[in-house]
Amino acid sequence: MESKKPNNSIKAKKIAGKLKIKTKGGPSKKKETVRGVGQKTKTIAAKKTKRKNQQQKNGRQEFQLDLKVLDGYDLPEIHDEEDEQQSKPKRFKNSRPEVLGVDYREMEEKRLEELLFGELLRKIDVGPQAVKSEKNKAIEKQKKKGKGKVGKQSQTKGPGEGEGSLPQDVYGNNLGISSVEGRKAAWVDEDDEALKCKSVPSMKETGLANEKGVSDRIYKKVLEQKFASIHGHTTPKWAQLVKKDEKKPKQGSSDEVEERDLTKTAADLLMKESVSLPQEILNFLRMSDINKETRAEGVLIKSVEFHKKQNVALVAGNSGVLSLFEIGGSSNAKIQSITFKQFPIHMAHFSPNGEEVIASSHATGNIQAYNLTNGRSVIIPHNKQMDKGSYKNFVISPDGKLIAYQGQFGYIHLMSARSKEWITSLKMNGEVNAVTFNPDGTKLYSHGEHGEVYVWDMNARACVHKFIDDGCITGTALAMSPTQQYLACGSSSGVVNLYNTSNLENKSIPKPDKVILNLVTRISGINFHPSSELVSIFSDAKENAVRLAHFPSMTVFKNFPVQKKETYRVTTMDFSPSGGYMAAGFNNGSAHLYRLNHYDQY
Repeated sequence: MESKKPNNSIKAKKIAGKLKIKTKGGPSKKKETVRGVGQKTKTIAAKKTKRKNQQQKNGRQEFQLDLKVLDGYDLPEIHDEEDEQQSKPKRFKNSRPEVLGVDYREMEEKRLEELLFGELLRKIDVGPQAVKSEKNKAIEKQKKKGKGKVGKQSQTKGPGEGEGSLPQDVYGNNLGISSVEGRKAAWVDEDDEALKCKSVPSMKETGLANEKGVSDRIYKKVLEQKFASIHGHTTPKWAQLVKKDEKKPKQGSSDEVEERDLTKTAADLLMKESVSLPQEILNFLRMSDINKETRAEGVLIKSVEFHKKQNVALVAGNSGVLSLFEIGGSSNAKIQSITFKQFPIHMAHFSPNGEEVIASSHATGNIQAYNLTNGRSVIIPHNKQMDKGSYKNFVISPDGKLIAYQGQFGYIHLMSARSKEWITSLKMNGEVNAVTFNPDGTKLYSHGEHGEVYVWDMNARACVHKFIDDGCITGTALAMSPTQQYLACGSSSGVVNLYNTSNLENKSIPKPDKVILNLVTRISGINFHPSSELVSIFSDAKENAVRLAHFPSMTVFKNFPVQKKETYRVTTMDFSPSGGYMAAGFNNGSAHLYRLNHYDQY
């Protein structure tokens, strides 16, 4: 055992000598305890102290092999502050590169921006306030030169604005980047400054024309005269730029005016000044006849109707000619005449979309539809499901889906308005003399021989209600107001009953709200005004048998019709979509046109 001790120590010294590494502030120091074989721990501790003293004197540390770590023992780590300080990277104050640094890039970007944008970039750098101050200085200089007086042009025109120059850009000026200053317009149109209306035909007649043209004021008068000749009055309220209240000078400070404006709400803007139609006296004007240029529609004018979207009206008669006219007031120019050979027209209507004209005749067993867009006429042959004499009176639903024909023996035939094919037939007691749809097309009303009114549901194709017209022997006419509030029923005795639709439900014998007894012959037709303030009733069995009733007072106007020596029978009537015109067809081949001055639009 004693011979092995020196051998182990000599080997350990040789290994440590080979692994010695000179470092400044080397790895962390660890406490070394060696488990010597056959040696005492005291000698080992003494050697350690001697080595520490020598290292402190020399100022450096030597790395030695830890035998205990080699044997598998882990010792606690001791961190050295010097090691942490040396491990951190050094920071340099001047870290930017001298040539390709940030400073060089900024300088290069500014140089390129000045090269491309020039003065615009300088204005942006200066700022909007500085630009405004420069403008104010320039204006002050101009004032000093002009001895404190600034003309109108200097007040209204900004810098760079002259004759033919573009106006200033308000938003650009606020931002300080206005690019309009100093730029001139590409061209100047002389017609914009001096308006000329040599094409207006009424100028020579009125003596308003002059050699150099017409000023704005005279041009305005000419247009007002032309508008009045068409619409019967001057500029409407909705087109007036300045109201009468605004023309008067306002009293008070500007703060009070602003407070008044702030009190306005959306409801005030939506509300319109509505003036109801006056009673007893109707303000109307007789215009030239619609078919003044043609007079070829026949002796009996069977249909007169206004187009729903355009200022166009049709006139059709028993000669088989249907003519279209442009409604212009003083002159109604003819647009087109359509001739249906061997087809005396009994009734004609525009389709709801206004693209077609559908005509019927009691003398033939077919229907004709004329397409206004492509000019093609289509003949629809007789349908076996419908009796031959049913092609006479018909109505088109407001939604444009159905056509209801009055048949024989109480039948009402429903046809598709698009394909012109028979769909189904409805049956009521007695003969059918009148049919009409409600405004949304969901219900159909029919009046007939026994004085009963049937209410049909168009979705179920069935009768949902039936009531007796008060005092009626035979029903001859039906009409419903656009507001769906009143239903008018005409009879063979000349009596017209007006019912409130809310009182018709679940009542077999309702009482009318009003009875009109001004006519004594069979009622041929009833027409409601689009505003529901007016209703027309007429009879083709007697001359001059036509009346206009006022709503809601339900009184008849005294000044219509005009009493003349030569009177004729009214065969058909209609109102324009907005109620500004009224048309009536007579048995002398003429279609009269009336202008209702209370209503502004066509």
